[in-house]
Amino acid sequence: MGKNILITGATGMVGSYVLRYLLDEDEVASVLSIGRRKTVLIEEKLTEIVHEDFLDFTTIKNELTNLDACIYCLGIYQNQVSLADFYKITCDYQKALTDVLEETSPNLTFTLFGADGASRKERGLFAFPKAKGRAENLLLATKFPRKHIFRPGYIHPTGNRKPPGLIYKLTLPIGRFAFCVFPPIGITDYNLANAMVNVTLNDEFNKEIVRHGEARRIAKSGLG
Repeated sequence: MGKNILITGATGMVGSYVLRYLLDEDEVASVLSIGRRKTVLIEEKLTEIVHEDFLDFTTIKNELTNLDACIYCLGIYQNQVSLADFYKITCDYQKALTDVLEETSPNLTFTLFGADGASRKERGLFAFPKAKGRAENLLLATKFPRKHIFRPGYIHPTGNRKPPGLIYKLTLPIGRFAFCVFPPIGITDYNLANAMVNVTLNDEFNKEIVRHGEARRIAKSGLG
């Protein structure tokens, strides 16, 4: 029997690739996607739930049973929302989901799309590393037997989805140039997604933190 996988953020830059890789994997029996809107994909093993309140997943509790893994790609860029909303989306949404999953699918593997620079001490001048560090701490406090946190640096966009906001539009050309000159500074969106899927499906992989250098290697050579 194949694995039943939950994904959040399946319409995002990286999450959309994660979803495609999951659907192409013979090892995956079903994919459940939770989001504010549906994807454009119509696949036999894909079920999509349009959910409005990400602070309360108890209303869809019965749909979250018998899951083998969750790949959590839900997130937002800090410049798009207020500081309070950034913490809410980055941390509180995640905790609301894991609280329910600990009850309905306690033995699943949880893979978090985190960020380089996350501060588990939750200290610093800027909100981004503190919020990302808090999200990691919340995950580590759960009882899931396998937890993986991906900490990419620069993510090079290759598809139709691009980072939103004026800041990213202004800095994207610089990032593209730097990545072309020195690829080790980051990873492409599809290679990051590929590595996340490979790690999630491999029950023998037990590393907690995966940085973009290792993620590139996994995407290229696999885990075998």
